Amino acid sequence: MAAVLPTVGMRDAVLPVSDGPCVYSRLWAMAARRDGPAADWLDAQAAAPPVPGTPGFARLFARAARTLKGPLAPTPDEAAILQDAGVAAPADWTAADLVRAALLLAALPEPQGDDPARVEAAFRTSDTAERVALMRALILLPDPVRFAPLAAEACRTSVQPVFEAVACGNGFPARCFDDDAFNRMVLKAVFTGAPVARIHGLAARMNGTLRRMAADARAERDAAGRPVPPDLILLLEPESVTP
Repeated sequence: MAAVLPTVGMRDAVLPVSDGPCVYSRLWAMAARRDGPAADWLDAQAAAPPVPGTPGFARLFARAARTLKGPLAPTPDEAAILQDAGVAAPADWTAADLVRAALLLAALPEPQGDDPARVEAAFRTSDTAERVALMRALILLPDPVRFAPLAAEACRTSVQPVFEAVACGNGFPARCFDDDAFNRMVLKAVFTGAPVARIHGLAARMNGTLRRMAADARAERDAAGRPVPPDLILLLEPESVTP
C-alpha cells in the first residue's frame, strides 16, 4: 500500500508549493468549492490510497470522471495556484483531471524509488482520458523529472489527445525533458498539427539542433514539392517564438 497521506490539518498547512501534501490540499479545496460530497469522497480515498498501477487505483481513477464532471473552469485565483504549482494551462483541465491529480498526489506524497514504475503501470492500464490526466498531473509530483522517460514515451503515441496533453499547455517538457526528447516532441507537434505556439517554454528551450532539424525538414519538403507547415517556418524564425 502507498504511504498514507495525512489529512488532519493539511488543508490549513503552510507548505512549499512543491510539497505533495500542500498541492493536494489546494486541489481538494478546488473540488470542495464545486461539490462538497465529491471532496468528502476524495478525502476518504486519500486517507489510505491504493498504489498506482493496481486494480484498486484503476477503479478510483475511473470513478473520478463520475465524481466531478465537465470542464474545471478555474477562477483567476485557482488558475494562479495551479500555475504556481507548475500547471502551464489550467484552463485545459477538466474537473476529472483535478480529481485524478489529487488521487495521484495522495498515492505518491513523497518520492519513492518505484514511483516511476508505478505510474507507468497506471498509464498502461488507463484509457485515453485517464492518460491525459496522468500526463497533465506529472508536473505536480515531487521531483517530476523522474517521470521524463514515461512522458517521452507518451509522446510517441498515435493518440493525439495524449500527445497534446504532454506537448501543449504543459510545463513538464520544458522543465524535465533533455534536448533530444524536447526536440523530437516539437517536430512531432509540427507534423501532427498540434499547435506549436502552445508548447510551454519553447523560446527558452530553442537550440541549434532543433533549428537544424527544422531546416532539414523544410528542405525535404521543398525538394519533394510538398507544402511546408506554418509552424515549421515558425521554428526557423526565432523572433516569432513566444515564451
